[in-house]
Amino acid sequence: MQTPSGNTNSAVDTGLVLRIAAVGTTAVLTLYNGSDNPLKVLSHVDADDRHYDWFRIILAGTTETRLLHLYDDRDESGRVIVDLSPGASLAHVIDVVAWAKRKANGAKPLTPGSYRMSATYEVSDPAPVWNGRLESPAVNITIP
Repeated sequence: MQTPSGNTNSAVDTGLVLRIAAVGTTAVLTLYNGSDNPLKVLSHVDADDRHYDWFRIILAGTTETRLLHLYDDRDESGRVIVDLSPGASLAHVIDVVAWAKRKANGAKPLTPGSYRMSATYEVSDPAPVWNGRLESPAVNITIP
Protein backbone atom coordinates (compact mmCIF):
# COMPACT_ATOMS: atom_id res chain seq x y z
CA MET A 1 0.00 0.00 0.00
CA GLN A 2 1.24 3.49 -0.75
CA THR A 3 1.88 5.72 2.18
CA PRO A 4 -0.91 8.31 2.14
CA SER A 5 -0.04 11.94 1.92
CA GLY A 6 -1.88 14.40 4.06
CA ASN A 7 -2.57 14.44 7.77
CA THR A 8 -1.00 11.68 9.83
CA ASN A 9 -0.84 11.49 13.61
CA SER A 10 -0.50 8.83 16.26
CA ALA A 11 -1.15 8.03 19.89
CA VAL A 12 1.08 5.64 21.83
CA ASP A 13 0.17 3.06 24.48
CA THR A 14 2.44 0.17 25.54
CA GLY A 15 4.30 0.17 22.23
CA LEU A 16 1.27 -0.08 19.96
CA VAL A 17 0.49 3.10 18.02
CA LEU A 18 -2.75 4.06 16.28
CA ARG A 19 -2.18 6.35 13.31
CA ILE A 20 -4.83 8.05 11.24
CA ALA A 21 -4.63 9.75 7.86
CA ALA A 22 -7.29 11.37 5.71
CA VAL A 23 -7.02 10.58 1.99
CA GLY A 24 -9.96 12.07 0.11
CA THR A 25 -13.05 10.76 1.91
CA THR A 26 -11.29 7.74 3.35
CA ALA A 27 -9.64 7.20 6.70
CA VAL A 28 -6.45 5.17 6.77
CA LEU A 29 -6.21 3.55 10.20
CA THR A 30 -2.80 2.05 10.93
CA LEU A 31 -1.64 0.00 13.87
CA TYR A 32 2.13 0.28 14.29
CA ASN A 33 4.22 -1.85 16.62
CA GLY A 34 6.63 0.61 18.20
CA SER A 35 7.80 -1.87 20.83
CA ASP A 36 10.81 -4.18 20.82
CA ASN A 37 8.57 -7.26 21.00
CA PRO A 38 6.15 -8.90 18.58
CA LEU A 39 2.48 -8.20 19.27
CA LYS A 40 -0.69 -10.06 18.33
CA VAL A 41 -3.49 -7.67 17.37
CA LEU A 42 -7.13 -8.08 16.41
CA SER A 43 -7.25 -6.79 12.84
CA HIS A 44 -10.71 -7.22 11.37
CA VAL A 45 -13.63 -9.60 10.98
CA ASP A 46 -14.24 -11.44 7.73
CA ALA A 47 -17.98 -11.40 7.07
CA ASP A 48 -19.69 -10.68 3.74
CA ASP A 49 -17.17 -7.85 3.68
CA ARG A 50 -14.60 -6.68 6.19
CA HIS A 51 -15.78 -5.32 9.51
CA TYR A 52 -13.49 -3.55 11.98
CA ASP A 53 -15.18 -4.29 15.29
CA TRP A 54 -12.46 -2.80 17.51
CA PHE A 55 -12.18 0.53 15.67
CA ARG A 56 -14.40 3.62 15.92
CA ILE A 57 -14.16 6.86 13.94
CA ILE A 58 -15.29 10.17 15.39
CA LEU A 59 -16.16 13.00 13.00
CA ALA A 60 -16.62 16.40 14.63
CA GLY A 61 -17.99 19.07 12.31
CA THR A 62 -19.55 22.47 12.76
CA THR A 63 -23.10 21.18 12.25
CA GLU A 64 -22.83 17.59 13.48
CA THR A 65 -20.66 15.08 15.31
CA ARG A 66 -20.86 11.44 14.31
CA LEU A 67 -19.48 8.29 15.89
CA LEU A 68 -19.01 5.59 13.25
CA HIS A 69 -19.05 1.95 14.26
CA LEU A 70 -17.20 -0.16 11.73
CA TYR A 71 -19.35 -3.28 11.96
CA ASP A 72 -22.79 -4.15 10.67
CA ASP A 73 -25.28 -7.03 10.60
CA ARG A 74 -23.75 -10.38 9.69
CA ASP A 75 -24.73 -14.02 9.75
CA GLU A 76 -21.28 -15.58 9.79
CA SER A 77 -17.88 -14.20 10.58
CA GLY A 78 -14.32 -15.01 11.51
CA ARG A 79 -11.95 -12.73 13.37
CA VAL A 80 -8.48 -12.17 12.03
CA ILE A 81 -5.48 -11.92 14.35
CA VAL A 82 -2.26 -10.50 12.93
CA ASP A 83 1.27 -10.91 14.27
CA LEU A 84 3.03 -7.53 14.21
CA SER A 85 6.80 -7.70 14.40
CA PRO A 86 8.66 -4.76 15.96
CA GLY A 87 8.52 -1.88 13.48
CA ALA A 88 5.73 -3.51 11.42
CA SER A 89 2.34 -1.95 10.70
CA LEU A 90 -1.13 -2.97 9.61
CA ALA A 91 -3.32 -0.50 7.68
CA HIS A 92 -7.04 -0.44 6.94
CA VAL A 93 -8.62 1.93 4.41
CA ILE A 94 -12.11 2.95 5.52
CA ASP A 95 -14.64 4.64 3.23
CA VAL A 96 -16.09 7.09 5.75
CA VAL A 97 -19.00 8.15 3.50
CA ALA A 98 -20.10 4.54 2.91
CA TRP A 99 -19.78 3.50 6.57
CA ALA A 100 -21.89 6.49 7.69
CA LYS A 101 -24.78 5.17 5.56
CA ARG A 102 -24.78 1.71 7.17
CA LYS A 103 -27.51 0.57 9.53
CA ALA A 104 -25.15 0.46 12.53
CA ASN A 105 -24.51 4.18 12.03
CA GLY A 106 -28.12 5.27 11.57
CA ALA A 107 -28.19 4.74 7.78
CA LYS A 108 -27.77 8.51 7.42
CA PRO A 109 -25.33 10.23 5.05
CA LEU A 110 -22.76 12.67 6.36
CA THR A 111 -23.53 16.34 5.99
CA PRO A 112 -21.07 17.91 3.52
CA GLY A 113 -18.39 20.03 5.14
CA SER A 114 -15.14 19.99 7.08
CA TYR A 115 -14.63 17.67 10.04
CA ARG A 116 -11.95 16.87 12.59
CA MET A 117 -11.60 13.10 12.40
CA SER A 118 -10.09 10.84 15.04
CA ALA A 119 -10.23 7.15 15.83
CA THR A 120 -10.10 4.68 18.70
CA TYR A 121 -8.96 1.08 18.84
CA GLU A 122 -10.24 -0.78 21.90
CA VAL A 123 -9.73 -4.43 22.75
CA SER A 124 -10.85 -6.33 25.82
CA ASP A 125 -10.46 -9.97 24.89
CA PRO A 126 -9.47 -13.16 26.74
CA ALA A 127 -7.45 -14.37 23.74
CA PRO A 128 -3.67 -13.85 23.91
CA VAL A 129 -3.80 -10.58 21.95
CA TRP A 130 -2.98 -6.95 22.73
CA ASN A 131 -5.60 -5.49 25.08
CA GLY A 132 -6.19 -1.84 25.84
CA ARG A 133 -7.45 1.39 24.33
CA LEU A 134 -5.72 3.70 21.87
CA GLU A 135 -6.87 7.10 20.64
CA SER A 136 -5.51 8.94 17.65
CA PRO A 137 -5.16 12.70 17.50
CA ALA A 138 -7.54 14.43 15.08
CA VAL A 139 -6.89 15.17 11.41
CA ASN A 140 -8.90 17.24 8.93
CA ILE A 141 -11.23 15.63 6.41
CA THR A 142 -13.66 17.24 3.99
CA ILE A 143 -16.88 15.57 2.90
CA PRO A 144 -18.16 16.93 -0.44
